[in-house]
Formats: sequence, structure tokens, C-alpha cells
Amino acid sequence: MNKVVTSSLWKEPSHRGLFWTQVLSEPLFSLYSFLGFFLYKNLHASPWAISFFITCKPVITILSFYWSAGLKEKGKSLKKNVLWAGFCMRAPFLLAFCFDSPWYLIFSSVSYMFFYRASMPGWIEWIRRNVHEERGRIFSFSSAVAYVEGAVLSLAIGAVLDQNPYLWRHLFVICAGIGLFSLWIQSRLPSPDVEVEQVSVLSWKQQLIRPWIDSYELVKRRPDFFRFQTGFMIAGFGIMLIQPALPLFMVDRMGVSYVEVAGAVSIAKGLGFALFSPFWGKRLHRSTVFPLSGVLFITMGMFPILLGLSSYHICFFYVSYFVYGVAQGGNHLLWNLSGPLFSGTEESSRYSGVNVVLGGVRGAIAPPLGGWLAVLFGPTWVFIWGGTLCIFSGLQLVMGRGNLSFKRIFKRGLDHS
Repeated sequence: MNKVVTSSLWKEPSHRGLFWTQVLSEPLFSLYSFLGFFLYKNLHASPWAISFFITCKPVITILSFYWSAGLKEKGKSLKKNVLWAGFCMRAPFLLAFCFDSPWYLIFSSVSYMFFYRASMPGWIEWIRRNVHEERGRIFSFSSAVAYVEGAVLSLAIGAVLDQNPYLWRHLFVICAGIGLFSLWIQSRLPSPDVEVEQVSVLSWKQQLIRPWIDSYELVKRRPDFFRFQTGFMIAGFGIMLIQPALPLFMVDRMGVSYVEVAGAVSIAKGLGFALFSPFWGKRLHRSTVFPLSGVLFITMGMFPILLGLSSYHICFFYVSYFVYGVAQGGNHLLWNLSGPLFSGTEESSRYSGVNVVLGGVRGAIAPPLGGWLAVLFGPTWVFIWGGTLCIFSGLQLVMGRGNLSFKRIFKRGLDHS
């Protein structure tokens, strides 16, 4: 790893807090990817219950937008917002021993996703206020370490459960406990409260529509942020479109084994993420925003194209997931830090909240549409359409006029704050 990054990582308590928060949160996040298996295999959930679980995830993401909107509306403490969300997203898993119903595990998983998404705007604002120097590099380094950790844990969890499938409850309790320890680390770090004016109590109807109006006014006031969100929306829609087609293609067309899937997702994808996250973090503050985003989206669009070639040779399967990991390294960084980058000294949670709610909107539309198209036309065509959307969005940003550097965007944020 870069010596500059590792030396600056331990220079400030806030740097160490960011690093350990990501590392300690990863075990439960890795176990979360096995939830569908636990529901069907261990708790004998019906296909309807599993479909309900999949549908809830994007809807919950939209509802989580209101948690972050409360930062400004109700004058909540920034630290309390992050700590309470972190506790609520992990606590239900501590009671995994007490319930045999699949609906409790569905409730726990939906609660996890709700508070995970809900905490992101406040957490990113906390990073903006406390991590000033080398923010992009520290974030990308911590993400890369956590991603490698997740890849190793996924393989280890799979091996353990192959030997004893009844240990999944123990793993949930252990991983949730490890995640809760990160809250103790966060509570000891300096974090200034959000300074807001007390406002009059809003009606439930006003509370329901106010965040959407604020988001609309924000993107209307900031055409550069609107352009970024448009590109992200098109590319994100393309990559979400292909998700339901992935298992159909892997099982029916390729016939890959679980070991091959684990090798692609955990090793090839994780390796690409870990190797290129420092590169994206280095380029973040040196490049212009739209070409950098465009390169990311074009790289993301190569994933379904290469995956479609896997039916001719298995090597394309691993190469495609390596490319996906490369793109994810930059996408993860850009999605999380775009709020502070565009906001300047303005409150960044509103910008991050737009990321969250638009992610929920495309998540509620793209996967069902992708599943219907995969059944109707086959998964290969869905890969082509999804990859085309990503590449189209990337080319529009790379070739568009009026590209702004991150420094100029930051100054623009100062002018609007």
C-alpha cells in the first residue's frame, strides 16, 4: 500500500475512526449476502416471502431518505443520528436465536438495509467535517481493506456453513456484536453537531413531500450536480437492470458451480476493487468530475458485455468480475463522496440524500423490468441493454462540454452556501 496513505491514516483520530468503522462493519455486511440462502434453506421461506424481501430493499431505500431529511428539519444531533442508526441496523440480529420464523429474519434484514441507507448522509457529513486532508485516499484505502476482508470472510463463511449449516445464527450474533463495537469508536471521536434553526412543526403531508421538493430545488439550483446525477442515474439503471438476469445466465447458460461463483465474486471482483481503489482515490481530486465519472461508467458497462462472452470461455467470467471490481472501486468512492465534493461548505447531507433516494427509485424499477426482459428475450439481451446504458452515459460525460474540476465545483459550492 502507498506509504503516504498508511502514514496519514494514523495521523489523526478521525482517520483511524473512518478506517476501523469500515473494517468492523464488514463482517455483518458479508453475512448479509447469504440472507436469501438462509431464508430458503434453513427457514423454509416460501418463494413469495423471498420475493417480498427482494422487493422491500429498494422501497426501504426510498423511505430511508426521510431519516436523513430529519437532520435539518428537526435539529437532530449529527453524532446521535449516526450512532442510533448504527445501533438499530445491527441490534435485531442479536435476537436471531429467539425466533424460528423467516419473517423475523426478513424484518431484521429490512431494518438493516433501512438504517444502513439512512445513516449514509449523516455519516458522509461526519467525514466531511472531520476528515480534511487526504479524504479521498483515506476513504479509498479503508474501502479497499474492507472489501478484501469481505471477500475472505465470504469464502470462510461459505466453508463453515458447508460443514455445519446450523451455525448461521451464531454468525449473525458474532458479526452484529463486532459491528456494534464500531459505535464505541465513533462515540469517542469529535463530531460537531449540525447547526440548524428550530422550525415550526410540519404536517405529515408536508413532511412527506418536503424532502422531494428540497431535492428538486437543489438539482435545479445546481446544474452541475443535476448533470452528474443524470449520468449516474442512467448508468446505475443499466447495472441494476442486469441483476435479475445474472442467476438465469449463470445457472441455465453456463452451469457454473458455487466454487466458481465464489471465486469470481469474492476473489476476482475483490482483487479488482482492492487494486484500483487507491488509483481512483488519487485521481479523485486531480481530474475533472465528468470525464472521471464517464470513464467509470464505461468501465462498468464492460462488465455485462464481457459476462455475455462467458458462455464461450470461462476465463471471460473471471475477467468480467475483475473489471466489475475495478469499476466498483471508483463507483463506491464517487457515490459516497460526491455529496461533500459538490456541497463545498454547505450541508452535504442534502446532496447525499439525493444519491440515496435516486438509488431507491432506480432500484424499484430496474430489477423488475430486467427480470421481465430476461424471461421474455433472454439474459444475454439484458446484458447488452444494460451495458449500452452504462457506456452511453459514460460517453455523454466524457465528450460533453463544460467539464469542471473538483476544485471549481467545490468553489461553486462555496458560492451557493
